[in-house]
Amino acid sequence: MRTTFPVSKQCVILLALLANGFAEAKDAPNRLRHGNKERKDTRVPYVNELTSKVSSEPDTDAAHFWAHHFLQQMSTSMSVSVPVVPPTEPPTASPSESPTLDPTLAPTNPPTAPPTNPPTMSPTNPPTAPPTNPPTNPPTNPPTEPPTEPPTNPPTSPPTAPPTEPPTEPPTNPPTDPPTELPTAPPTNPPTNLPTAPPTNPPTAPPTNPPTEPLPRCPCGQTDASREADAFAVLSTVSDPALLLDETTPQGRSFEWIIDIDEFCGCPADPKFVQRYIMGVFYYSTEGDSWNNGCQAPVDLTDPVAIAAANNDCTIEADGLDIFGLETFRGTDAWLTPSYECFWGGVACRNSTLCMDRIEFETAGLAGTMPVELQNLTDLRFLILEEGATGGPIPSEYGTFPRLHILDLNFNAFTGSVPVELYNTPFLLQLDLNDNFFTGTVATEIGSVQFLQFVQLEANQFIGTVPSEVGSLQSLQVFEAFTNQMSGSMPQEVCDRRDINGGFLFRLTVDCDVGETFFVECDVPACCTDCP
Repeated sequence: MRTTFPVSKQCVILLALLANGFAEAKDAPNRLRHGNKERKDTRVPYVNELTSKVSSEPDTDAAHFWAHHFLQQMSTSMSVSVPVVPPTEPPTASPSESPTLDPTLAPTNPPTAPPTNPPTMSPTNPPTAPPTNPPTNPPTNPPTEPPTEPPTNPPTSPPTAPPTEPPTEPPTNPPTDPPTELPTAPPTNPPTNLPTAPPTNPPTAPPTNPPTEPLPRCPCGQTDASREADAFAVLSTVSDPALLLDETTPQGRSFEWIIDIDEFCGCPADPKFVQRYIMGVFYYSTEGDSWNNGCQAPVDLTDPVAIAAANNDCTIEADGLDIFGLETFRGTDAWLTPSYECFWGGVACRNSTLCMDRIEFETAGLAGTMPVELQNLTDLRFLILEEGATGGPIPSEYGTFPRLHILDLNFNAFTGSVPVELYNTPFLLQLDLNDNFFTGTVATEIGSVQFLQFVQLEANQFIGTVPSEVGSLQSLQVFEAFTNQMSGSMPQEVCDRRDINGGFLFRLTVDCDVGETFFVECDVPACCTDCP
C-alpha cells in the first residue's frame, strides 16, 4: 500500500526507540515536532534528517532505504548496532549481548560530525538497484522533476500546447469548420463532366431570395412591361393613343383596367383581347358605375366575395328576337368581372365565332355617350339601347358595321344629325331613333339601304321634307316621322309602297293635321295611315 505521512513518522519513532531505548519512545513525537532544546544529543541531527527524508518519500521502499541508511550512520556514530535488514518478525526476547561485529555494509569512513542542516535535495544518485517489488499504486504526489525517459504509454489527456512541427500527413477527417480564408488560387482543373440534362422536375419551393424582377401578373409568357407595351400597340389601332394614356377618358380607364386590374388576364396576342377592351370602353363611356340594372361592376374587382354578390344582382339577359335564328350564348354576370365578356349581362356572342353579336339594354340607366370603338365589333348585329340617358351624336364610324341588323336608340338624349354613313350598312333592317334630339334633314342616302323595313324618326327636331328615295325601300313596312319640324308633302313614291297599293308599308305617319305649326301634306288613308 502507499505509505502516508503518518507511517513515515512511525518509522522515525522506531528509530528513536532503537537509539534511546524504550523509555524515551513516548516523548519522541514531541521531540521530532518541536525539538528538545534542553537536551542536546548527538542523535538529534540524524533523527531530524531521517524525518525530513522519510516525510518527503511517498514510496515505502524508498523510505525503507533511507531508514536503513541512517540507522547505519547512527549505529556507527553512536556505537549502536543495528541489523542490516529488519527482522521479518519481532524478536521474542532482547539480545543477551551486543553484536561483536559492526555492520558489513556501513560506510568505511563515517562522517566526523552530523550535518548541521538536513539535506535540501534528494541524493544525486538513486539506489543502484530498484526495489524487488514495484509499488502497487502510483505515488500520490507527482515527482518534482520530469522523468529522464519518456513514459512507455501515451498520456491519457492531450498536451496543453500544440506540437512544434505540423503533422507529416493530413488528418483523415476534414475539419468541422470552414476555412477562415479563401483559397489563394482557383482550381487547376475544371469539372470533368457537365450536366447531361436539365432537372426533370421544377423546384418544389421558391428560392429563398426573391428574383430581381417580380413574376408577371398574367400568364402571357412576357413581363408586365412587355405585355403593357404590346397591348398599347394593339389597342392604338382601335383608339386614339392619346386617349389610352389619359386615365380620365373611357379609353384610358379601360386600358388601365385590362392591364392592371382585370383578373381575366387577357393577353395582347389573343384575338379577343381587343373585344374585351372595347366592352370596357363601352362600360365607362355609358357611365357603367351608375347603371341601375344591377349589372354594374363591383367596387373591388379582385374580391371574390364582391364579385359573387355583383353577379347575383345582375339579371339582364340579351335574349331578344332574332329572325335569323343564329346560335348564340350569353350570361348574367356583372360587367368587368373575371368571366368571359360574352357572359356579362345584356350581351350575347355567336357560338361559331365567339364574337360579340348583341348589346341589348332597356330601361337600364345607361348614360354618357356611344364610343366610336364599337365599330370594331364587326360581327355585331344588334345594338339596342332603349330608354336611357345616353346622348351625343351617333358616331359616323357606325356606318361601317358590315352585319348590323338593328340600331335601336329610342328614348335617349342623342343629338346632332344622323350621319349619312349610317346608310352604308348593307344589312340594316331597323332604324329606331325616335324620342331623341336629332336635328337636320333625312338624307336622301336612306334609299340605298335596300333591306330596311322599319324606320322610326318621330319626336325629334328634323326639318325639311320626306325624301322621295324612301320610296326605293322595297321592303319598307313602317315609316314614322311625326312630331318634328318637317314640311312639304309626302312623295307619291312613298305612297305607292303602301300595303293598300300592293306594297308592305302598313304604317306611314307625319304631322299631317291641318292647322299644325309644322305640317306635311299627306292624304289619309290614301297615303298616310293617320296623323298622330
